[in-house]
Amino acid sequence: MIRYASLKTLPPEVSFPEDLRSRIHHDAAAGRLGFDGFMSKAVFDRLYRLSDDWDYRQALERLFTICTFDAEHGDSSSGQSKLVYVAGLAGAAGLTLAVSAWIWLAT
Repeated sequence: MIRYASLKTLPPEVSFPEDLRSRIHHDAAAGRLGFDGFMSKAVFDRLYRLSDDWDYRQALERLFTICTFDAEHGDSSSGQSKLVYVAGLAGAAGLTLAVSAWIWLAT
């Protein structure tokens, strides 16, 4: 399943890695960044390092957050999905936010 985050323009320095071009794209007409399937932390890190542009990084973080759940089933209720979500938050936004999310998910 392709998921999207708003991104009006792709920074000119961004050239997606060859092995990811079938999974990530920028739709200039719609002003959005799209990613197909599950996004691992390693993939996120590779894409994140492509640009220092704030808007690009924010869009990528939004995509990472929604693409960490099971892409095929969209199941965010399983323990494994919650763990992946929290691990993603830890990497993208810091340990404090991850702990807060874990507490929120546990309740």
